[in-house]
Amino acid sequence: MNWLKRIFNPLMAFIGIQVAWVLAVIVWLNWFLGNHRKLRALAEEYSPELLVGGPDWLILTEGLLLLVSILVGVYVIFLYWRKQSSLVREQRQFISQVTHELKSPLASLQLHLETVRRHQPSPEQMAPFVETMLSDANRLNGLIDNLLSANRVGQKHWRLELQSVDFSAFVEKYFRDRQFTLPKAGKLSLDIKPGIFAAIDQDAMETVLRNLLENAVLYSDQSPEIMISLSSDQNHCYLVFTDHGRGIEPNDQKKIFNIFYRVRRKNENIRGTGLGLFIVRANILRHHGQVKVESQGQGQGTTFKITLPLTRSASTTEAP
Repeated sequence: MNWLKRIFNPLMAFIGIQVAWVLAVIVWLNWFLGNHRKLRALAEEYSPELLVGGPDWLILTEGLLLLVSILVGVYVIFLYWRKQSSLVREQRQFISQVTHELKSPLASLQLHLETVRRHQPSPEQMAPFVETMLSDANRLNGLIDNLLSANRVGQKHWRLELQSVDFSAFVEKYFRDRQFTLPKAGKLSLDIKPGIFAAIDQDAMETVLRNLLENAVLYSDQSPEIMISLSSDQNHCYLVFTDHGRGIEPNDQKKIFNIFYRVRRKNENIRGTGLGLFIVRANILRHHGQVKVESQGQGQGTTFKITLPLTRSASTTEAP
């Protein structure tokens, strides 16, 4: 049965249709020109005055246009099938990855809780257990937040409540609070210009910063080194997020903001769902901003640059 599936898959069907189309054109041209020669011979014998200079090019052109239209239709169907097949494959990988992402911290939480129940450690011994369980809970919370965010960005009625805030203080506080959650020997450097105001939805912007930070940690082969700068000109502010991780190839840079897309190396399994950067881009666009990625390739690190419009006074608006 496997060999039948290989033979009758859509790609082979497409190739077969192309071959059949070429053969149909050859047979049709041969038939058309053959009949033309026969009719010409009859006309020469019985009614020479009916002869014309050559084949009826109008009929020939109409026939070829019909065959070309069929070919174009088949090609469009094939492209649509490829796109749908790719989406189905990515969705299956996503479901598998999300299942793993949910089970791992839950299993860790269960193990630590059972250990605490059985051995009843002292308060001093409890500290590392609590830290690990909080880390697992935060990981679950981040995953659930991404799932909810991915669902929201696909809805037409989704709106952000933008409020003018001290963006400098917001960014600095966020990363100061989380610099101690980096892996051992990880380094986070901040270069924040004070007094920059921007209209943001604080929950959505925290989701953006969290996903960028998680990405930098996940895709660093060694201890992550992350540099974050915030600057401004007359009309915009620029949040630049740079890491010294593995980098991104040019071909992947065009796709990383697509839903479910993940940069993978052969035979590796890095946790994640493929939603993070998709959510980052969707949220930034709703803030009337832009996000761009730059990387020189493998081993050269990655830079994300977010551009947002400046505001000068506190206000609350809804983003369309």
